[in-house]
Amino acid sequence: MVVVGVTGGIASGKSLVSDWFKKLHIKVLDADRIYKKLIQSNASLYRDIIDAFSLEENPNKTIDFKVLGRIVFNDQEKLQILNAITHPYVIKEIEKHIEHYRHEDLPLLVLDVPLLFEANMAIYCDAIICVYADRETQISRLMKRGYLNREIAIQRIDSQMDLEEKKEKSDYVIDNSWSRDASYEQFRDILVKIKKKDRM
Repeated sequence: MVVVGVTGGIASGKSLVSDWFKKLHIKVLDADRIYKKLIQSNASLYRDIIDAFSLEENPNKTIDFKVLGRIVFNDQEKLQILNAITHPYVIKEIEKHIEHYRHEDLPLLVLDVPLLFEANMAIYCDAIICVYADRETQISRLMKRGYLNREIAIQRIDSQMDLEEKKEKSDYVIDNSWSRDASYEQFRDILVKIKKKDRM
């Protein structure tokens, strides 16, 4: 089984690329979705986050991610605390999934992980794709998507590893600064290379 990591920066277009994999019936493990499901199913994780950030409990055992986002994106130290709490839970769950799909004899598995390098999860990948967008494109998309002002959008982008660094660390890059069609052509070419490499 070939494990492909898909990473990128906030508003760089990572979800778009993951959707293309899904449309080709390729299994995608989405770290963000796994994290949000774990919060509801894992009482220890839920309690750790609630206690660490003095959040209000509710009967549904859900967390207001907008409130949590405002806390951690304004404070790098608090963001590191959140990552230190959540990453071990998410990594353990992803390890379980990888093992499961190895037994299923899946030819290709995609890990959609925004913090792939930051969480030291690149070790699980045979190939890594970075979905890239230039800084101004990122800022503009994030402002539109999250109804944020420019200052807050920049703050959120800067809370992650520099996208240029992620680009350098990756095996393949999809430059999603332009049209969707141009990005899809790059995606298709990379997928052909990955499949060819697998057959070698």
